[in-house]
Amino acid sequence: MDQFYRLRERGINVEVRQSVSSTNTLVKKELANHYLNQPLVMVANEQTAGHGKVDRPFYSAARSGAYFTLGLPNSYWSAENPPQDLTIRAVVAAYQTAVQLFDCQLSIKWVNDLYRDGKKVAGILAETAINDHNQFCGVVIGWGINLTMPTDWPADLQSNAGALTDQPFSSQLRNHLVDLVVDRFLELLETPWQKVLAVYRRRQYLTGKELVVDTGNEVTTGRFLRITDNGYLVIQTATETRSFFSGTVRLVQD
Repeated sequence: MDQFYRLRERGINVEVRQSVSSTNTLVKKELANHYLNQPLVMVANEQTAGHGKVDRPFYSAARSGAYFTLGLPNSYWSAENPPQDLTIRAVVAAYQTAVQLFDCQLSIKWVNDLYRDGKKVAGILAETAINDHNQFCGVVIGWGINLTMPTDWPADLQSNAGALTDQPFSSQLRNHLVDLVVDRFLELLETPWQKVLAVYRRRQYLTGKELVVDTGNEVTTGRFLRITDNGYLVIQTATETRSFFSGTVRLVQD
């Protein structure tokens, strides 16, 4: 039985590897060096150098998660599209698939994380692929989803990292999840933006909370107000209303 039948029906090639440095890194190289004309999905059992925003490590232990990347050549996506569009559609696709497949309660944390019981269970990273001539070759969207807790989970992650289930899972279930998430993401690319944003807002983990927003250039504290129509985060500080299109967010009590 083809475990990726939805993607195969779309004409998308799927590569499954045992161990890689990072699926995002490898698919970006494929796009930049080979000018792929069709989308590519790469799935790994383990990542040795998985990463999130600003190259923060993403622990990707063997047989504990779903680590996969979709590469979209530039014929499928324009460089002018805002990154929030891709990221928000990708996290909504993961949210909708996971709650259906695992029958669990999840929240979406701006801008690209899934949370269960106050702990992060998934992250999404969208990046551009640029060749040696500084030409845009496409985008990659990577999902890292903790399916179960590994026995060697690092001590510094145990307090804020979680998983979708406490039960063992098979590679068939992982591959089925990948097939569903990527297929749903491609459907959401054709879905009106406001419908996608409505799900994102409705399941927002930060609603009503005091936040610390770190953009890399400044750190700002304030209360969550809303997500704008273009996917920006708006908070109320002690003196003003601030809007952010990117950054790392944590709760004040964290």
